[in-house]
Amino acid sequence: MIQNQGLQRIADFDVENGVRELINRGYRAFLLPSGIKDKRAFFDGIRTTLPLDPPIVSYRSWDALSDSVWGGLYSVDAGSIAIIWPGSAEMAEAQPKDFRIAKSILSDLTESLADAQFTVGNTKQVVVVLA
Repeated sequence: MIQNQGLQRIADFDVENGVRELINRGYRAFLLPSGIKDKRAFFDGIRTTLPLDPPIVSYRSWDALSDSVWGGLYSVDAGSIAIIWPGSAEMAEAQPKDFRIAKSILSDLTESLADAQFTVGNTKQVVVVLA
């Protein structure tokens, strides 16, 4: 069972059925591409999958990526958002430091977008599944 909010690691996650379950529960689901093994691929995967505001074009700043994803998800017309990252263990193994940063950014989104103080009442219920 997928929790309603927060970051969770589900090693045997069935992506197709899991996405369908989340959509049926009213989530707007975003599926990152498979094969993300490093910082550059993570940035590219985020850029091609998630709404960004403001858009980012470089690979240099994790902070800029975090701010851009936050702004993009904040503007999504949905109260419940799911981000599914299949094969996340590939980056965890290949680039553990960058993986910790990426995971931290995604985890922080689940908390800050749910905080009425940060969102001026436009809170989002965000679940991130590391599959």
